[in-house]
Amino acid sequence: MTGFGRITNQSFSAYIAGNEAYGIHRAGMNGVASLVPHRMGNNLFVPGLAGLNYEIIALPGMPPFPGTAVSPFEPRSEPMTIESADTTSVTLVQSETSHSHVSARITFRVSEPCFLHQHIELVFHRRFCPQGQKNSFHSLFASYMHGVPDRHIYTKRPWDKGGDLENWIGLTKLDHGVADWHQRPLPADREITAAEHLPAMQSQAPQAIWYGPVPATDPLTLGREPLPGPLTFYYGLCYDQVFLMMFKQPERFRFAYSPCGGGKEPAWNPAWDYVLYLEDAQLNTPYEWDLCLAVKPYVGRADVLAEVRDYLRCV
Repeated sequence: MTGFGRITNQSFSAYIAGNEAYGIHRAGMNGVASLVPHRMGNNLFVPGLAGLNYEIIALPGMPPFPGTAVSPFEPRSEPMTIESADTTSVTLVQSETSHSHVSARITFRVSEPCFLHQHIELVFHRRFCPQGQKNSFHSLFASYMHGVPDRHIYTKRPWDKGGDLENWIGLTKLDHGVADWHQRPLPADREITAAEHLPAMQSQAPQAIWYGPVPATDPLTLGREPLPGPLTFYYGLCYDQVFLMMFKQPERFRFAYSPCGGGKEPAWNPAWDYVLYLEDAQLNTPYEWDLCLAVKPYVGRADVLAEVRDYLRCV
């Protein structure tokens, strides 16, 4: 099936696409071609690009990708099609890829009132590292946000310690490909509105954090080096809407980011990303990842944590 699969709930409509060009949707992009909150009427993602987009495969010991410098974007360059679609779910499939030999089945499903679920199933068909070594793996999924005024990503670390307003930080980088992260704390003594987040970041000097070099052979050195450690959730702000990403298996996810991955003109379009991670992938065994995106009016950080707790309890 070509074109878009449209799924909708009371908060937004999402249009799911494979890798073929269709209208403004560019060839090579996949996932959520457009996500439009009903109360806004504008696509949250850069037109022509996508969100929750399957981008990069990396396995240790893999021989160099043939061809151009963008070849690590193998999931975008090989055929991915819509296998099935109805009013609440769309499934994309990609056969075993020619270089990494990974096959994929990705299902998007909406639920009320404001949730988009993504279920990812990958199978590894070839081993590249020597026997006796762990067959570690990671894969970048990207969301190219459309000109949001506040490019920061917000999270609480550790997320399950302290009060609901404690330990919150805003994260960003100075440019694409810059290794060090900049973080600033959010107020711990009061809730703030969506509009108050960016002034809170701009009113204080950032703390630079550097987590060490990424191997030069790692495709993620293309500009979105991941933060270490498990990933439970993060949120960004699309004006007064919260863009809340929640992850069912935190140990299998990492956070990656670019302040301008979706381009710099006429405004910077950040890439709010996540990385699938496995320490030792076995061959011909399906591996699963589950996440949930909530898009709703921003109420506060306590409300964000309530959504995270509810999601982790019900899955």
